[in-house]
Amino acid sequence: MENTLPMAKSVDEIVEKELHRFWLAPGERLIIGCPPAHGHVGLVLDGELTLPYSASRETPAVTGKTRWPLPASDVLEGDWTDDPTIAYWVVARTADQTAVRLADHLAGGKGEARLTLSDRRLAVVYPARLLEGEDPARPFRTFEEMPSGVVRSVSALYLGRSFPPRPVLQFVFADGSTIHQRDMLAVTKADRARSRR
Repeated sequence: MENTLPMAKSVDEIVEKELHRFWLAPGERLIIGCPPAHGHVGLVLDGELTLPYSASRETPAVTGKTRWPLPASDVLEGDWTDDPTIAYWVVARTADQTAVRLADHLAGGKGEARLTLSDRRLAVVYPARLLEGEDPARPFRTFEEMPSGVVRSVSALYLGRSFPPRPVLQFVFADGSTIHQRDMLAVTKADRARSRR
């Protein structure tokens, strides 16, 4: 555990630098860039849990294989962070809500799809080198791009029944749907996002 925090900080610095250099348009400001989160997606759609969730729509073909085992079969909403194979927890009323559209990429992206928010847009960003048939000279490819106003808030929570509880980033969308992403730097990133808005 003691070596994971410096590694997370290093990854955060790399993500920030790469997005500033290769993804942002001139004059665009980064609000938050999430790192890859390697794990499954749990989706609670209209009160019904699907775990692991599989994309319901076609998403970009990512090279490689998933590297994590299946989650426990009896995971409850209150303790999903206690299962290390789950990276995201998504809650929505209907399948057309923002969180579900993004969850398709998070579930189909083999841990490489990343939520990215600027002052202009919310998008799922993939490293182009990991997409089948993509030009590796282009560092990133963007999908599900939508106006940044679809994001109501980004905050940090501590969830789970273990002690200590796990830090999680929470994205709340204007349509009421939410995505929670496991992230040990959640508090730092949520504070940074708030200061940049």
